[in-house]
Amino acid sequence: MLPTKQFKTVGIKVDFVAPLQATAITGRALLAQVLETSTEQYPTQTALARELSRLYGATFGISVLKLGTKHVIRLTCSVVDEQYLANYADDAPLFERGMDLLKQVLFAPLLPGGNFDPATFTQQRQNLYTAIKSLDDDKQYLANRRLQELLFTGQPTQAMNALGDLHVLSGLSATDILGTYHDMLANDAVHVAVIGDVTAERVQSALAQWPLADRTEPTSDPYYHWDARKQVQVGDDLAPVVQAKLNLGYQLPVYRNDSDFMAAVVFNAAFGGSPLSLLFTNVREKASLAYYASSGYNPFNGTLTVQAGIQAENQQRVETIIGDQLAAMQRGELPATLLDEVKASLLNARLSALDSPQRRLTGLLNVHLTHLSEPLATWQEKLMAITADDVARVAKRVTLQATYCLHGGDQSAE
Repeated sequence: MLPTKQFKTVGIKVDFVAPLQATAITGRALLAQVLETSTEQYPTQTALARELSRLYGATFGISVLKLGTKHVIRLTCSVVDEQYLANYADDAPLFERGMDLLKQVLFAPLLPGGNFDPATFTQQRQNLYTAIKSLDDDKQYLANRRLQELLFTGQPTQAMNALGDLHVLSGLSATDILGTYHDMLANDAVHVAVIGDVTAERVQSALAQWPLADRTEPTSDPYYHWDARKQVQVGDDLAPVVQAKLNLGYQLPVYRNDSDFMAAVVFNAAFGGSPLSLLFTNVREKASLAYYASSGYNPFNGTLTVQAGIQAENQQRVETIIGDQLAAMQRGELPATLLDEVKASLLNARLSALDSPQRRLTGLLNVHLTHLSEPLATWQEKLMAITADDVARVAKRVTLQATYCLHGGDQSAE
């Protein structure tokens, strides 16, 4: 619960969380597509859209994501707080109506004859197939996916996209997805979060109408631990791109529950995670060797990735400069002004997130999974206490594991 009068809407998020299994990822992604489309009461997308319109423009959607060792099916719904509607006359408040809609999506899907509607299933399987295929049209996404495959060779749960695999998808039947559906309802951990001017009693009363059976809280932590390789994995592919996509993958074995987590966040921001960073300044601005250069840190699987758009002939020079920036940080050569600016930017980002209902709801799942929560003031104190030595200590734990470059061709497709 995030009770607040800050917003004129009430946001609802329901996460179904299961252990990440390569054999189940695709089926769960397809299930999300099918459930989002129709219910017994609203058997078409048009009928569902009309109901959302009757709910004064409520929004609803289902998505899937990977989080360390977990796969998540996420339902979101946002409704207007009716106290801001001068002409609202319905007896049931919009929050309760939104919760009822989610109940119908989850517990009364369109199941003629006891199985998912054949036409709906076939259409959504094709839609998911198209969605997975189209991801590779984004060449930067494609390069990052290939990098993940190099980083996690032989570890398909981490290498696979959260939407799943095309080959598996083509073999899935409506009966398979029905089994996935019943397994989700019976066994997934369920996290419900609400933000807005709503009492806990109203939330509990609405949830009491949902026929969810009790379940055991899973004991496994969400962090994916892995052993670094002694040899760097190298890959490249040809594609019709003007701008080569260089992606580097590192192990950074600092997880969300590590005492060095905040130092790792600051390290990433200073290294390549912000426009102030060393990569942006030295690779893009000073050397003019990249159209973009940035880094990303994942505290659930212990990885650091670098993305750069370059001319293919400059690959070695760019890799050298990136390596030089990391080595400088490992030596503790982090300018005090940059450290202060990075801290200020991280604080501003955290404060701006407070103005986003969805970002605040999303953060609650991390709290539930990690059992780590702290007041903003405590978080800020930890941030401001980070020193250049702390950042250097984290930087020394970074080891290069894979490099991938997508390059070649003379067409303009990006």
